[in-house]
Amino acid sequence: MRGPPDNTVHIDAPELLTARERTRDAFATAVLWGIYVYLWVPLVSLLAWWLGFEFAYDVMVRAGGAATLRAVLANYAIAVGVIFAGVTLWSFSNRWRFRHANRRRAAAAVSEQQLAVYFGVEIATITDMREARRLSVSFDADGRIEVGPHGGVAATNDPAPTPRTPRSA
Repeated sequence: MRGPPDNTVHIDAPELLTARERTRDAFATAVLWGIYVYLWVPLVSLLAWWLGFEFAYDVMVRAGGAATLRAVLANYAIAVGVIFAGVTLWSFSNRWRFRHANRRRAAAAVSEQQLAVYFGVEIATITDMREARRLSVSFDADGRIEVGPHGGVAATNDPAPTPRTPRSA
């Protein structure tokens, strides 16, 4: 029986997987890729038929026609069902495996001072921006943030224009 799950992300650290887990995952990947390629066979056969290759004719007409087509479609339905079942089982196994491991982390809060330093503006500008209902934000040629219609702070608490109250010029 396995111990409690660790919080290591194995996708980013595949060396943490055991040889047995790597073999299992490689085998499952190979099987699913094989099934996926097998599902492309009818499209390849149809394309070959359109291009005039005779083996498509031989398979569909000489080997049984509509009865063979029904059998092939039944096999494809079974293959799709097996794929669906495999993906469903894989999803449930991952859900069971990571049921108590919450790997999501909350982002650290950013202070107004950090925002002001990062964007190169005054703290008062950050406060005005936070309290405003409408802002015009752009970047200058050097990549610094500009707030307002002409680089100044144009934070207003006016309601947004509606069709009944058009924006004044």
